[in-house]
Amino acid sequence: MASASVACSTLPCSSLVRRTANPHPNLWDYDFVQSLKSPYTDSCDSQRVETLIGDIKVMLSGEGESMITPSAYDTAWVARVPSIDGFARPQFPQTLQWILENQLKDGSWGNESHFLLSDRLLATLSCVLALLKWKLGHLQVQKGIEFIKSNLEEIKDENDQDSLVTDFEIIFPSLLREAQSLDLRLPYNLPYVSLLQAKRQERLADLSREEIHGVPSLLLYSLEAIQDMVDWVRIMDVQSQDGSFLNSPASTACVFMHTGDVKCLGFLNNVVAKFGNFVPCLYHVDLLEHLLIVDNIERLGVDRHFEKEIKEALDYVYRHWNERGIGWGRQNPIADLETTALGFLLLRLHRYNVSPAAVFDNFKDANGQFFCSTGPFNKDVASMLSLYRASQLAFPGENILDEAKSFTSKYLKEALEKSETFTSWNNKQNLSEEIKYALENSWHASVPRAEAKRYCQVYRSDYAHIAKSVYQLSNVNNPKILELAKLDFNIIQAIHQKEMKNVTAWFKDSEFPLLPFGRERPVECFFIIAAGTYEPQYAKCRFLFSKVACLNTVLDDMYDTYGTLDELKLFTEAVRRWDLSLTENLPDYMKLCYKIFYDIVHEVVWEAEKEQGRELLSFFRKGWEDYLQGYYEEADWLASEYVPSLEEYIKNGIISIGQRILLVSGVLLMKGQILSQEALEQLDYPGRRVLTELNCIITRLADDIHTYKAEKARGELASSVECYMKEYPGSTEEVAVSYINGLLEPAVKELTWEFLKPDDTCDAHIPFQCKKMLMEETRVTMVIFKEGDGFGISKTKIKEYIRECFIEPLPL
Repeated sequence: MASASVACSTLPCSSLVRRTANPHPNLWDYDFVQSLKSPYTDSCDSQRVETLIGDIKVMLSGEGESMITPSAYDTAWVARVPSIDGFARPQFPQTLQWILENQLKDGSWGNESHFLLSDRLLATLSCVLALLKWKLGHLQVQKGIEFIKSNLEEIKDENDQDSLVTDFEIIFPSLLREAQSLDLRLPYNLPYVSLLQAKRQERLADLSREEIHGVPSLLLYSLEAIQDMVDWVRIMDVQSQDGSFLNSPASTACVFMHTGDVKCLGFLNNVVAKFGNFVPCLYHVDLLEHLLIVDNIERLGVDRHFEKEIKEALDYVYRHWNERGIGWGRQNPIADLETTALGFLLLRLHRYNVSPAAVFDNFKDANGQFFCSTGPFNKDVASMLSLYRASQLAFPGENILDEAKSFTSKYLKEALEKSETFTSWNNKQNLSEEIKYALENSWHASVPRAEAKRYCQVYRSDYAHIAKSVYQLSNVNNPKILELAKLDFNIIQAIHQKEMKNVTAWFKDSEFPLLPFGRERPVECFFIIAAGTYEPQYAKCRFLFSKVACLNTVLDDMYDTYGTLDELKLFTEAVRRWDLSLTENLPDYMKLCYKIFYDIVHEVVWEAEKEQGRELLSFFRKGWEDYLQGYYEEADWLASEYVPSLEEYIKNGIISIGQRILLVSGVLLMKGQILSQEALEQLDYPGRRVLTELNCIITRLADDIHTYKAEKARGELASSVECYMKEYPGSTEEVAVSYINGLLEPAVKELTWEFLKPDDTCDAHIPFQCKKMLMEETRVTMVIFKEGDGFGISKTKIKEYIRECFIEPLPL
């Protein structure tokens, strides 16, 4: 880690004036850390977690099955279907009974837990018309009419409607026209009704019959609203394989009443048999549901409990994946950008072989702009957010994801500026906050444990989606999932508190505090590993990683600021000799530092050899020798006031940054993760752009971009920015930083490829948990250097991250 600003200190045993590395004190009082006591250590909490895991696994066990709430609007259309035996009675009487039994207290029908006026108006008028058809429920009809009348009269203008369900502007006027033909007393001449009728005419004015009948389009979802435009023979050419019209029970019921098509009837029979006495607004929504379940479980940080279920869900999605994209249901003939982008994101995160070029080209217009079909409220915004998230997982050469990232960033920023995401309905759904957060926090520079905690705080078990009705997916947003996530977070936090106590107690009792120059950062060192690699089984890895990180910090301070060049040469040579008894020529502080170094390295080697079952001392020795030689090279540059070329600086800098030895120590200490020599070389091979080297490049460049000014102020001459400006005289700092960013971005893409490339592209079996540890540590490190040296000066954002991850529990 880069050292922060310097101060002067004089050793009692010498008149030599030396610099100390960091005047910024340790932020975490050791007594405070030791006083932490989590209430989530009781076995009852663990038992509750196991119960919840079992319940959720049962809930998720039905492949392809959707748990979706009723749609009063669609149920009313299905209730209209007359008996196929020719008698004047409904084919599905149970749906009519559902309508009679489910009117709400205010006289409306719709989703009781979520009030959206357009949903209630559409559902209520639909139910009233169904009851009138069968001359039932006179009292319910009157109450429904009163609800419609009073609420329509309250709407003064368009702004009074907070948002609209799908196709409201074409469906509701068509229902009003039907109601008027039945002499229902409704306020047909209100300004708002006239506005809706005008919008309907405008939307349908240029609609051609070819658009309706030629190829599948979103119009198929609402055929019941344009019956006078439909050719009931030709429309069968665009029927879905399951017999539906775009998975819509209402649209399919309407077509059946005009055609008597047996496939339509088969679909209606299936959906009523599935749900009993009602129908949803969409069936199936299995692909969207599977993806949302996986996305929520992973973002809540409990995915390790559901590895089998996640694999089954993504295998299911992958079986239906194709280059045109996917819709919300497996037999949906129209690809949906939001579902496709989420599918790409999750399949790539799980190393399925998916290519973005062909699939996302289908969502670009003739001008090269990304688009998504007109649909539910804020559909464009939600789809663009989904595409933005997917674009961050770009591999080298995937230009379309670069285009998507640029386009969606601009789109989402403009949507926020124009308040296009701020309505009274949407504020309840947190979309605006999600967009803000996504734009400010890239996937590559985020803290996994903090991400899980934040998502627990915004996740809503009562979250509702909008189609032609407000609907909920109970397997996607469920109170048991949220309870598990919060309880699991707090239990993991309790484990980490205990480990953090062990790390700080070890540091306090070690000989590190006897050194007059080293930064005390044991909590920050623990944060670097535990914020990403958090699973309980990796406790030993976290503890020893923290020790190595503390050692690296002190060595950084000794080489960077405290030791003289002659002393550092002696220390570097002593490490090459690798013998504790051969340190007689070192000054006293270096003898102590060498002893600490020697003991920690041998402890790590011993534990790694036990875990891996083979000799590793020679491997570690070479790694440490290279690392300290890199430090010495930089000390030599500083002493001679030499500014190297950019290439020379980066070549040495990716060694002296210290990440390689730190990461490899962690990887080899992971419980149960055995690495063959071949696999180890594919993770760590100096001079080749594999995982550890890419991490070193990224850390070096990210560090320089955000700390070069502070380093320059204290007299350090070499950074990638300064080296570029020397190599290209006349260049400004802004140009230099831009150039270094241009080196950083492709390195991030290469790292993403090395982490997420499909398994069949690997030459040797590398345990994914090892790759994941390297990737998560990179993400945390990029956060540390996001706004400066968050390690040396950790009193701002990093302090808050530590508090969020390890100190403050989630309220249950």
